[in-house]
Amino acid sequence: MPRKEERCLLAAFRKSVPAFLITIMLVVTLAVLVYPYLATSKGNGVLDNAAEELSQRLRRSRDRVYEEIRALQQEYFLGNLTEEAYRTQLQKARLEAAQLMKQQQEVQQTLIELEAAIEEEMTAASMQAPLSSKPESITK
Repeated sequence: MPRKEERCLLAAFRKSVPAFLITIMLVVTLAVLVYPYLATSKGNGVLDNAAEELSQRLRRSRDRVYEEIRALQQEYFLGNLTEEAYRTQLQKARLEAAQLMKQQQEVQQTLIELEAAIEEEMTAASMQAPLSSKPESITK
């Protein structure tokens, strides 16, 4: 037969287990309810960060091309380049800068379209109401 102390411990254990289980279930339920909101906000941030990073890389590349054009102009004015070599290299650099500008605009346009599509999806999802539980009226 268990001693009095053991019976008290056993009774206290039996009382605390349901409270512990209820607490665990509450925490899990809250986590399940909150997770979609956190995941949505983080998802958009990732998209914004990736687009911003790509845009910055394209801008840095374009700035590098502009610097090459300035250096090319200096070399030409100093007489280190022939006019034909200058024009050929200048045309090549200008085309590269134009391509980079076009790519940067495409990235911005794609980001705008993605944000609009996400907003549209979220609006459509929020508009969907649960089916009505009212019974249909019976006409006689």
